[in-house]
This record gives sequence, C-alpha cells and structure tokens, in this order.
Amino acid sequence: MRPFADKIIPAPGDLPNVYADAQRVFEVLQSGGVVILPTEVGYGLMATSAEAIDRAFAAKRRRPGHAQGLYGTHELHRELHVLDDRRFEMTRVLVEDLDMSFMAVAPCHSDHHLLRALSPQTLSKVTKDGTIAMFISCSSLLKEICRLNATSGQLMVGSSANVSGGGQKFRVEDIEDEVKEAADLIVDYGLQRYHVYGRPSLIMDFNQMKILRMGSCYELFRERMQKFWGVELPEDPDYKGDRTENSS
Repeated sequence: MRPFADKIIPAPGDLPNVYADAQRVFEVLQSGGVVILPTEVGYGLMATSAEAIDRAFAAKRRRPGHAQGLYGTHELHRELHVLDDRRFEMTRVLVEDLDMSFMAVAPCHSDHHLLRALSPQTLSKVTKDGTIAMFISCSSLLKEICRLNATSGQLMVGSSANVSGGGQKFRVEDIEDEVKEAADLIVDYGLQRYHVYGRPSLIMDFNQMKILRMGSCYELFRERMQKFWGVELPEDPDYKGDRTENSS
C-alpha cells in the first residue's frame, strides 16, 4: 500500500475534481487541520488555525521569527494590500489575463477584519514591518479554496512542503515523511508545472517595485513588466529569455 494513502486525494483510480477537492480541503482547514496542496511552483503546507500553523512550522523545522505567507485570490489581495490602482491593475493582468502565480508583498490594511481575527501569534508570523506577503494564484484549485476561505472569514497561511533547507518539492513522493506525517490531508495532482525551474515562487514588492526573489517564471514576469508597464527589473542570470541566444 502506498505510504500515507489514507490521507491522499484523489484516491487511486479517481480523477481530480477541483470543486469537490477544494471543499474537502476547506473542511479540514476549518476543523484546524493541516493540508498539503499543489501550487504549480511546488507543493505547499497550509493551515488556518494558530495550532495548525504551529504544527506545520514544527514539521518544517522552521526557525522562530521566519515570516509566513498568505495564500489568496486577486480579490483578497485588493482587500488586504495598500497599493494604487495602477499596481493593482498590474497584478490583475498578470494573474487573471496572463495566468501567472507569484508572491506579492505590500503594506497591509492592519485594521481589516480578517487580519484582526488572527491570533497575535499568527499575525506576528504573517506581518513584517507593516507588510504582508501573499501568494496570488491562477490555479483553479487554489482559487476555489481561497474563495471558500474568504466566504467563511478565515485566512490560509502556508509555506513550501519541505523541511527547511530541503528544497522545493514538485511531487508528493519527494516530500519528507515527517512533513507528510504532519498533514491531515494531501492533495496529489502529480508533477507540478514549474518543476523545470527547481525554484519556489518569485517574490515582488509592489510598493517599492523591487524584486525580492527570482523564482519560477521570473524571466516571463520581467519581460511582461517591461513590455506592458515600462518597469525595468534585473535580468535573471540563469534564464535570460534572450531569443537570439536560445535560437538554433
């Protein structure tokens, strides 16, 4: 029998079902559980309650004081972040029209009811100097989970599903057993799309217009920022996106 098979969906022989799988994930999160989810840039370890977030932290062996990211839709990004309309239009086009997923950092509305509902210990994990980082996803599964979370008034906190320093995991089989042990539910959608990079998500500070991490698809992100908004970002030394250099 496959290890951890009792907590993995879909079951052997079943097909992915975004809405049914999202509902199952939501129920586990709402009951204080920890879930492992596919995010296109690797598998993530997610939770909503303070106890579950601490359990996920412990499984990752993450050092105290390390910030966690929120996971949400573009609508939640607009609600919680403080940016001007031009920058919100940038993120909307990138996510909704160009199907990109990335981590956006910006100042937050600290008085927003969703942030006020967090425990002090959780709030300290997701905020840093008045900012929050949010992974905005174009994934159908994550968008539906985040919609359900928002409707119920809970925020999903997460990080990569691996022991700290162990590298991004793009298949469930590659996730360390101690991390899988900490999860109450694992959604296995197979090899994730951006495994070719071997990188986590890119992180962009949209307030300072500064790239904080050159993650997966950064060369696409960089070109689109320049092409559509005239924003110049540093070149990725590994993925230059130079057509003449890559042509045969």
